[in-house]
Amino acid sequence: MKAGFIGLGGIGKPMAMNVARAGFELTVTDLRTEAVQELVAIGAHSVATPREVAAASDIIFASLPSNAASEAVALGPDGVLAGATSGDIYVELSTISPDVVHRICDVARDKGVSMLDAPVSGGIKQRNDGELSIMVGGDAETLERARPALAAFGKRIFHAGDSGSGATVKLINNLLAGINMVATMEAVTFGAKTGLEVETLKEIVRASSGNSGLFAGLVDSIMTRDPQPAPGQVASQGLHTIGKDVQLAADLARSAGVPLPLGSSAVQMFVAGLARGWADHEYWAIMQLFEELAGVQVRPELGDS
Repeated sequence: MKAGFIGLGGIGKPMAMNVARAGFELTVTDLRTEAVQELVAIGAHSVATPREVAAASDIIFASLPSNAASEAVALGPDGVLAGATSGDIYVELSTISPDVVHRICDVARDKGVSMLDAPVSGGIKQRNDGELSIMVGGDAETLERARPALAAFGKRIFHAGDSGSGATVKLINNLLAGINMVATMEAVTFGAKTGLEVETLKEIVRASSGNSGLFAGLVDSIMTRDPQPAPGQVASQGLHTIGKDVQLAADLARSAGVPLPLGSSAVQMFVAGLARGWADHEYWAIMQLFEELAGVQVRPELGDS
């Protein structure tokens, strides 16, 4: 099976590298020349457009930053579906709205191209080690055809349901993660304001019912890592990405008629951080908002945020 990969950013590049290392003949394209060259160095072929990627591939992956980018790459005149042929599989790995998935899927179906929406979850280690969780929407037969390639970068592959289900689950997951992030920062601020040592609070909560999968790691990041990346560096979990995802989740809930009393509050904290100009900072930059609201400095001086 020949594979193609479009989008070699912080999430896409390690996935593409794992596809190449798994032995697939791989064709890639991206605006980042340096990232493309890293893939070429391990055996991938480079082309100029998504259309050319699709023409050279049996299964095409895309990992992109927004609804607009996903639609342009799939549906544009030099897009994937302009080059794909009947029997190909298009796998949309991006975190996007189910409505966008359905629009792309409709065009793909008319061309005889099968589509999966298969957003991923996991940190830097999971990306590099090929151990991401993948939540897949689409028909089961297409998933089985795609599974060998998905297994190159995914350890746990879940079939969420029909087309759009993967995108929906990912938005729900990321909203829940966003709520947990905000709740953790609120709790740490509460503890510091009442005189507790943050490390003491962390150790007690992680052994108690208030713990979560991200609690201790986030507290450590808050206390030891400057949310503003060093010059020339890029945030590992940028506020712009988290902010985009939780807003997409809120939009989906609104269209489905689902109230989000907790989620809406979390979304507003991320929006406030974006309004401060922290889009390129790590997401825990919004800890500063909690400090200001409570009138307490929780973090040591790590640099300007």
